[in-house]
Amino acid sequence: MTQNRGRPPVRHLPAQCDLLGAPPGERAREQTAEASPPARSARAPRAAPARHRGRKEPENPLQTDLFSGPLPPRPRPPRTHLDTDELRLCAVPAREFAPHAAPDGWLYLVTEPDTASHFLEHGLPLRKAAPLLLAERGGVCGWLAKQADDTGGLFSTPAVVLRLRRTMVTGLLEPDPDHSAEFSAPCYLLSGSRQEQDT
Repeated sequence: MTQNRGRPPVRHLPAQCDLLGAPPGERAREQTAEASPPARSARAPRAAPARHRGRKEPENPLQTDLFSGPLPPRPRPPRTHLDTDELRLCAVPAREFAPHAAPDGWLYLVTEPDTASHFLEHGLPLRKAAPLLLAERGGVCGWLAKQADDTGGLFSTPAVVLRLRRTMVTGLLEPDPDHSAEFSAPCYLLSGSRQEQDT
């Protein structure tokens, strides 16, 4: 083996340790590890967003806005009269009636001429305090006979017989047992419906 002249041979010395006893490079790595923050060992689980977040809760059908819907209808005021055309009110000759006649779908009213003219023009009143008396066809003769006996009172002039459609006043009638027995036919009082009587 030839050696280069004039250049001393290179000796490979063992690695020197630092003052703390660690080999070179190891201490630097430890310092780097201490300076850097410790890495998280495991990634923290991410909280799942709530499903109801951002979603509109359904409205309670029982809690509705009082002003969103239509207003309830106002109660109708009690009726005070019935129109002539509604009742098909008209006068009929007294001679057409016979005792114990069968009902014919009409009700009859016997009154004096001035009152009959007023009823034909303005209709029949509904009065709880003083209801009108109505009779079936079979009671008209008894009613006329009673008024003929009263020659010095209200019925000194011939009475007028008015008739009206029974179906138009069915819910406004109240049975009158006293006149029914007197005229031998069903009689009623035109007093109005129960709701109208309570007002």
